[in-house]
Amino acid sequence: MTYSKVSAIRSRSRVRLYALTAMIAFVIVSRAEGQIEGFTEPFRSTELASEESGTITKLHIVAGQIVKVGDPIATLDDRVQRLKVELAEHLAKSNSSLEAARQTLEKRDVMLQRLQQMRDKGHAAESEIVRADLERTIAYSRFLAAEEETISREIDLRRSKFELERRTIVAPFDGVIESIHRHEGEFLSPVKPEIVHLIQIDLLLAVFPIPSSQVQSLQTGQEITVKFDDGSSFLGTVQLVAPTTDAQSDTVQIKIMLNNSLGKLRSGQRCYLPL
Repeated sequence: MTYSKVSAIRSRSRVRLYALTAMIAFVIVSRAEGQIEGFTEPFRSTELASEESGTITKLHIVAGQIVKVGDPIATLDDRVQRLKVELAEHLAKSNSSLEAARQTLEKRDVMLQRLQQMRDKGHAAESEIVRADLERTIAYSRFLAAEEETISREIDLRRSKFELERRTIVAPFDGVIESIHRHEGEFLSPVKPEIVHLIQIDLLLAVFPIPSSQVQSLQTGQEITVKFDDGSSFLGTVQLVAPTTDAQSDTVQIKIMLNNSLGKLRSGQRCYLPL
């Protein structure tokens, strides 16, 4: 192992040690003050990406904009998909082959019935009945094939419309556009499909490292008060009590859900939980 690699490993070890020391010191100070310090984070956060590749032709949002579920975020070049939908709609409306097959089948049914009536009166040979029945069977098979083709075209139309819809990326939940990664004219590839960072902040999570000796008093669904630096307090609900304990700090992470529908709180704020 080279000297540079050894130095890099030692440097990373020192960083982890400093972080651990700071965490332990933070927990000790918080315990001494009779409260645990934490921070708020978005209830949901996602790097919204596209399942499709292509050039962005339209961005429908700006940074900081509030969006609702289903709102368009960006549209990719969809000219090819629109042509496919147009062709599929034309083929789906064209039922001439099905109608021709239906009329042929109806005529074969009539001819077979008449021949059977004539045979009963002794005016038609059995061979004529057999031939007419065979022609009716062939006509019925062609009718079924035309019917299946019609169904296939309808399915193809739905698929084409779905492919067109996928060219517009929409918001999966109510939230705020925290940042924009791509702009109009840029190409989205499978390697870098992210478009925007979307966060949900009408609900926030207050995250705290609770000493393991005190976590037994907390359970999911429990209501608990969270305080902030400005003196305000909010009643929240425990959403998560981590099933594991951090061995280095002897703490358990808990998350308390806070209603922020009025927008009074910000993600990243310091908050406190009385011990």
